[in-house]
Amino acid sequence: MDNTDLKILKQLNRDSRIKKNKLAKLVNLTPPAVATRIEQLEDEKIIKKYTIEVDLDKMGYNFQVFIQTKMDYRSNKKYLNFIHSKRNFIRHHYKISGQMNYMIHGAFRSNSELNDFLTELEKYANYQVLNVISELI
Repeated sequence: MDNTDLKILKQLNRDSRIKKNKLAKLVNLTPPAVATRIEQLEDEKIIKKYTIEVDLDKMGYNFQVFIQTKMDYRSNKKYLNFIHSKRNFIRHHYKISGQMNYMIHGAFRSNSELNDFLTELEKYANYQVLNVISELI
């Protein structure tokens, strides 16, 4: 991977639907050369998938939070089953280091919906909630 590949990835990260002609101009290559490089990045699993980003506020998910969880190892399986059952509220779920075991990035339509989630969560883990005030980038 070289600087041109990094430029391609940066542009694809900004807009994964960018046309190859436009991308080629931005990175000073021909469209076939860009297509070949993208294919190689996909083959090497550097590009794992293409996705969309939605505006959660416009979808009604006005409450975004990060929830750090900690549980004793014996309740880990029950916790993970609970998390799997609540995928509609969970944007990302990470195993983390430190004093807590996991971090959830969640999105909820209301404070009440968040409260209901937390009430159920406390059956499986202790938690700490960090409210998202605004996104900077």
